[in-house]
Amino acid sequence: MTPELRRRHGVYLTPQPLVGYLVRSVHRLLQTRLGRAAGLADSGVRLLDPAAGSMNFVRAAWRLALEAHWHRGGEAPELLREHLLPHFLGIELLPEIHARGLANLDRFLAMHGHVPESDEPLPALLGDALGALPELRDFPANVVLGNPPWGSGSRRPGGWIDGRLADYFRVRGGPLHERNPKWLNGEAVQFLRLAQWKIEQAGEGIAALVLPHNGLDASTFRGLRAALLDAFDEIYVLDLHGNRRKRERGPYGQPDENVFSGVAQGAAVFLLVRKAGLARRVLRADLYGTRKEKLAALAASHAGLTGWTEIQPAPSTFAFVGGDARTTPEYLCGLALPEIFPVHTTGVITGRDDLAVGLDRRALEERLRAICRGRGPRLDARLREQIQSDPEWQRRIVSFLARPFDYRFLLFADYFLERPRMTVMAHMEGGGNLALVASRQSRGEPGVLVTRAVAGHKAASAYDVSSLFPLYLHEGERRVPNLAPDLLARLAEHHGEPPAPEMVLGYVYAVLHDPCYRTRFHGLPQQDFSRIPFPRERHRFLTLAALGSELVDLHLLSDERLAQPPVLLLGDARKRLGAGPATLLDYREAERRLYVNALGLCFEGIAPEVLRYGVGGHPVLAGWLRARAGRVLLPGEVTAFRRIAAALDLTLDVQARIAAAGAGLEDAC
Repeated sequence: MTPELRRRHGVYLTPQPLVGYLVRSVHRLLQTRLGRAAGLADSGVRLLDPAAGSMNFVRAAWRLALEAHWHRGGEAPELLREHLLPHFLGIELLPEIHARGLANLDRFLAMHGHVPESDEPLPALLGDALGALPELRDFPANVVLGNPPWGSGSRRPGGWIDGRLADYFRVRGGPLHERNPKWLNGEAVQFLRLAQWKIEQAGEGIAALVLPHNGLDASTFRGLRAALLDAFDEIYVLDLHGNRRKRERGPYGQPDENVFSGVAQGAAVFLLVRKAGLARRVLRADLYGTRKEKLAALAASHAGLTGWTEIQPAPSTFAFVGGDARTTPEYLCGLALPEIFPVHTTGVITGRDDLAVGLDRRALEERLRAICRGRGPRLDARLREQIQSDPEWQRRIVSFLARPFDYRFLLFADYFLERPRMTVMAHMEGGGNLALVASRQSRGEPGVLVTRAVAGHKAASAYDVSSLFPLYLHEGERRVPNLAPDLLARLAEHHGEPPAPEMVLGYVYAVLHDPCYRTRFHGLPQQDFSRIPFPRERHRFLTLAALGSELVDLHLLSDERLAQPPVLLLGDARKRLGAGPATLLDYREAERRLYVNALGLCFEGIAPEVLRYGVGGHPVLAGWLRARAGRVLLPGEVTAFRRIAAALDLTLDVQARIAAAGAGLEDAC
């Protein structure tokens, strides 16, 4: 198979140690959970690999079954003839790979002294397991095993599997409410649904699949996880991590690589057991390290040796992630951000940053004028005509939060942007409003910011889509708070009067920056919009609201302490920033200086913890500078950077005071 074809189908060779881990785990679970002492050698086992490739999983299962049978005094030809050949089935869609699988089975049988009769079919079927194959429908599988393709979109719309996939588009009978649920049509999801259906048909059994690990916690898949919790009694998930897109590292900062060479998405092993009488539970384990280390660990283990930890999936997301069962109910007492600020939207996607966004307003205007004159960058004729016929385009240039503390300029015209989010972002035009920016899900520490500007879809998170929650909404000439009436009534009941909208935002902002909140509920705010506990005691609310408001002013760079920031620029400011890591960012801790070119230009007075400060995976100071690599900083940019560095230094102090004040988590419900 060519690399291009392999990428198109999402098909990657499964490393043999991973194959072995799944096969040994199935064998062990058959013995310990389904009461089949012979494991895979039990004559009642019916094993299906619906995406069999070159039959690696089937051959590994045969090998282990023969070994177990030999230990029980059995003969290989007998087991092959009476059990393995008639009761195991692999299905493969691609003819080239199917032919390779047939050849592999022939060699395996020859090695074990079995010569098939001329009319004896091998258990390898060329066909589409997601199609209406009679052989698959009639095969009574009670074990479904394999590594299905990870293609992101459905190749088979309108097939019989679609009706069954509908279960994953709902959550316990209710709608999923996802704006873009396309990932539920992915091939890996379809094969998982096929496996669930076959095991449900059998009444009991095991599904053991290698799948993308975003199914463990992504909000889009919460209907899928709820369906698995309903269908299976025991669920084991081994997160193999290795997500290049998330730049994953181990818990101690060590390197973390994918078990699949050349694959960016992280992987996970799903072991799903259905058996009446088993106590329902979900168990999770994690495997970090280099590819070599992970494969070595898998080669020496199986489900019976893995160090599982029982977890309690929260009923809001059903995520298969770790969490303290004692703190989850406490966390769920809080209100999710949309329950506080009902009107919200995901951030702007320009679709053409190089044309619509600029670091310098004057340069952006010149670029757009060139487009209007028919010169400059190549552009779709329709878009060029629209901007040429728009006499107000200059007035549509607005401040734009592209990354944490990184304000640029944007042509905020609906005809020029891929997803302008006009309905909600219009409330931010003019700069007089205030908004919270946060992500619904986070692959790392959740990022959160405030802004008075239109915000981009990566404004608060390097890896996840950011959402914007305006504090006020414009209704004609009126400005009304974007706050849930029930919340205001509840706070008025506890505190004697409803708080000002800015106080509510300040309180929420303080909680989201509270180190104790992040530690106590570690992992939970990453699964869905963060949930905020509101204390019954008025003084606690007011204390945190004041600290949060202080943070808001710092992060808007409007705090008066930032007028004369202690961070200084030394050297010739007329020189360009460096253009690479060797010349752009050279931090010398002993000097508290960050050198930004090879000519001695540096910012002095930056503490190491300030340089390390990140928001949602964005390294704030380093990211800001890298976005301007190779440029001469304008005086306003120099001032902005100095203020940002000083604001982050003060932020650390405010966060410490928030932690000391306590968020009142214990009396929030």
